[in-house]
Formats: sequence, structure tokens, C-alpha cells
Amino acid sequence: MGWLFISEAQRQQIFDVRLRLTKLLFSRISNLVMVGLAGLLSGVYAYARDSEIFVLAVAVAGFLCVAVRCAGIRIFKARLAQGLRFDPERWTIFYGLTALGSSICWGVVSFCCLAFSHDHVLCMISVVCNTATGGSLAARNAAAPRIVQVQLLASLVPIMAGAFFAGDNGYLFLVLAVPGLIYGLMVVANEINAQLLDLYDSQIKLISLSNTDYLTQIPNRRYFGECCSDALAARRASLQPFTILMIDVDYFKGFNDLYGHPAGDICLQRIAQRLQLSLRSTDSVVSRYGGEEFAVLLRNTNEAAGALIAQRLCDAIAEAGIPHANRKDGLDIVTISVGAATTDSADSGYDSIINAADQALYRAKTLGRNRVCMGLAS
Repeated sequence: MGWLFISEAQRQQIFDVRLRLTKLLFSRISNLVMVGLAGLLSGVYAYARDSEIFVLAVAVAGFLCVAVRCAGIRIFKARLAQGLRFDPERWTIFYGLTALGSSICWGVVSFCCLAFSHDHVLCMISVVCNTATGGSLAARNAAAPRIVQVQLLASLVPIMAGAFFAGDNGYLFLVLAVPGLIYGLMVVANEINAQLLDLYDSQIKLISLSNTDYLTQIPNRRYFGECCSDALAARRASLQPFTILMIDVDYFKGFNDLYGHPAGDICLQRIAQRLQLSLRSTDSVVSRYGGEEFAVLLRNTNEAAGALIAQRLCDAIAEAGIPHANRKDGLDIVTISVGAATTDSADSGYDSIINAADQALYRAKTLGRNRVCMGLAS
């Protein structure tokens, strides 16, 4: 139930950490290929020495699981490079299922080699490959420790069972050693995971601080510019229009002169909160642009929709009823003026859109403030 009471910023931070951990899972395929080949060679050797067709079939199945996972990694990286959205949870589940499939296959191969082959060379190859694989996955898959735990149990417990049925007292040492190995590798995976979480959390907090306005705790001008650059790139790819709103608090100098700068800071904070509450869509970004100016990015929004949203924001600030007794137009509450610019051209640049919104804002202030004026970027 705690998930219901966390803020949007915390939700985004949790998502960013999950995304980074998922990227780590899907980082490289070289060691996966080596693990898959080692398991496959164990099956081939078992078939060549004892004509164990079942062991070979299981080894091939394990290799196919690895191959599917490698293909998934390539698809994941391609989607990431294209900037496409995806659900980290679903990709982690895909990774976990293929990893569990290959681990079960390696466990079955090891059990058969130990319990039935009576070939010491084959048993040694199988045990060494599986224990080495366990160490590799404890480090590589530490981004998802639960996957590691299931993999270790699926691949190493069969070694312990196979050693018990091997009929050779020399292998009974494995019955005692494997549980300690499993526990040690789980501890390693959990410790690496904890270090990753601490590292990513620190990085995300630093990024958040660099992108957040200290006073209002909303995105700052720097972050707004980055979002606009992304929107321009998406505009050129999808031809979906977007709108930028430039917002200025009316007669804010008079507010500060009458009530003082601390009250002015509180006023800006209330306006920022009101703007955010009025724009809950994930396709919008509200930021403090500087001083008493705010800027809003409305993705996938044409001129008509942008005008409606801008008027809604204007009305929302007026409805807040923040007292302002030092205005020159006779009103006694804080209001805002809004200039909006929409781009319908894939060739429009960031500066031209901002300039068009600024000019529209100037017209809104010239015409009496507490109103919306529209502009169109070239």
C-alpha cells in the first residue's frame, strides 16, 4: 500500500533505478555465449562417450534458451537506441524465464553426468562448468538477485543430488560443499546488488538536483531545454505538433514591494504547485524559467488544444485567490499572462519556438495581462 502514497518524483526515481538495473542485465552477450557453449559441449561430450542422447537434447535446449536470451538482448538494445519506451519489469521477466530455462537444463545435464555416466572426466567437466557458471551469473545477474537465487538452486542443487547417487564416496564431498557454494554466491549477488542500488540512487539524486529549481522544486530551465530538444527530435520523426507556454506572474514586482521577498517566494511556490496540479499529463513539463517566469512544454498538442490548456492554467491561478493589493489594474489577486507558440513545421528550431511564445506573452501583457495570446513558430 505504500506505493499509493509516494510522490511522482519518487515514482520516477524508482522507475529510473529499475531501468538502469534492466540495462545492466541486457548489457553483454559474450559471457552468455561462452556459458551456452560450455553447457552444449558437456552434452556433446556425454553423447560421444556414452551415447547419452537425452543429455545431448537437454544441453541443446539449454543452449537454445541462451540463444533466445541473446536475441532478446539485441532487440532490447535496438529499442533503447531508437528511444522507444518499454516496461523494464516485462523485460526482466523475459530475461528471468530464459535464464531459469537454461539453468534447469544445465542442472539436469550435471545430474545425469554424475548419477549415471560413471565417467570421471565427464563428471569433472560438468561440475567445473556449472560451478563456474554459478560464479558468473552471481556477478552478471546481480541486478536481479531473485533471478540469481533461482538460477543457483536450479543449476547447483542437481550437482549435490547427482553426487549422492553417483555411487562413489569421492563425490560425497560435493553434497557438503554445494550448499556452502550456493549460500556464498547468493551473498555475493546480494552485496553487489546493494552496491548498485546505492550507486544508482546517488547518481539519480545528483541528476535530480541539477534538473530541479531549488525554490519551487519543479524542473529548471536546463531540464526544460533538454525536454524541448527531445520533443523537437520526436516532432521530426512523428510529425506530431507540440506547444510551448511562456508564463509571467502579473505585477510581481509590486507584490514583492508590498509583501516582501519571502512572501514572494511563497507565492512562486504556490503558483508552481498550482500549475503542476493543473497539468497531470505525462506529456507535459512545467518548469521555472527564471525569476517570476514559468515555461510549459505540451507534447502532442496542436494550437487549439494548447490554447485551451493555457486558458485553464490562467483560470487556475486566478481561482487560487492569492491576495495582491499592489496592482495597477484594480484586481486584488495574483494572475498570470500566458504566451503560447505551436510548431507545425518539422524544421522549426528551439529558439524560434521560444521567441514566438515570448512575443505572444508580450502581447498578452500589452493587452492588459491575465490573458492568453497565441503565436505560431516558423
